[in-house]
Amino acid sequence: MHCQLSKQWDGFLPIAYRHGDQRFEAVEALVWSCKLEAAAESHSQDMAANDYFSHTGPNGAGIEQRVDNQDYVWQAVGENIAAGHTSVSAMVGGWLESPGHCRHIMNDTFTEMGMAKAEDSESRYSTYWTQTLGNPR
Repeated sequence: MHCQLSKQWDGFLPIAYRHGDQRFEAVEALVWSCKLEAAAESHSQDMAANDYFSHTGPNGAGIEQRVDNQDYVWQAVGENIAAGHTSVSAMVGGWLESPGHCRHIMNDTFTEMGMAKAEDSESRYSTYWTQTLGNPR
């Protein structure tokens, strides 16, 4: 499987580049990781299919297990999730306005990221986003 940062994530680049603002100093840009993208995709799809919004899946799996399932060998991982936003720019804006989400994004411990969106019109929020952040070992 070949993975690459697709055009759909163009609005996400302010997060990937992490320029900083009055709250956080600029840090190095995040590198796209196919394994972290796969972990994010599995979580977004699970939330959409099972109609929930949480960092913990119905089976009790958290970010660590999702990343381990992709054979990503890590020393640090983190996750941001969002639901209901219909555009990348709305989702990014929400995360950047949230101190906790923004802190994750601007944390220089993380060097790589993956991102995914899943949709299910029958679910409560219809659209589910996951950003998985990591620092490989």
